[in-house]
Amino acid sequence: MENCCRSCCPCLKRLWNWIWPDVRYPSVPNNNHLVIANPAHATEIRTVSGDVRVPSPQKRPVQLYAALYDFEARSDEELTVREGDKLSVIEKRGEYVLATRLTGSLQSGLIPANYVALLQDEFAKHKWYYGNINRGKAEKLLLASQNKDGAFLVRISESHSDEYTISARSEGKVFHFRIQRSVIGAYFVSDKLSFATLGELISYYQRNPRSLGVNLVDPCIQQRRL
Repeated sequence: MENCCRSCCPCLKRLWNWIWPDVRYPSVPNNNHLVIANPAHATEIRTVSGDVRVPSPQKRPVQLYAALYDFEARSDEELTVREGDKLSVIEKRGEYVLATRLTGSLQSGLIPANYVALLQDEFAKHKWYYGNINRGKAEKLLLASQNKDGAFLVRISESHSDEYTISARSEGKVFHFRIQRSVIGAYFVSDKLSFATLGELISYYQRNPRSLGVNLVDPCIQQRRL
């Protein structure tokens, strides 16, 4: 019907265009393909050949890991790490992971997969956060010669994976304080005082050492061999 009306009464072209609008999408060349930009499909791009190209997703932020134990490289392919070293894991290879050490010299190599643990992204930026290390390893790190009274770290609780523990050195000994979570997700050591974030809790006790009973002065220094 459209073709008939247009051919019989071309003088009414404006009317026919209003009734049957001639919608065309702009086309631009793209590497020898004609790309049709269709606003009805904003999330995809169709080519003349019928391909659908979906925009690449944004890169995920790098996930940080920590070495749980000391590991001495036995070959050029392996990477020597010290307990607490921060790592970026590139890929898993059987019982090993290929990782880059982010502390000290930036070297890459293989480490046993069970020697590393994922650090929670929200806490990884803090030097005092050591992730999944146990009580004994925390005490060993804090009592090392390069640490003094006031050194401290925060680790994942061994008995409650959704809670944390402050391990702090005072008078040559290491004391441990459990950080609990309330039903609404707040952090607290004493149920009389809670905080929205773990960082706020640590900052408060650094400013108010009497509330905890020990000083939280400096994050634990990682033990290294020269």
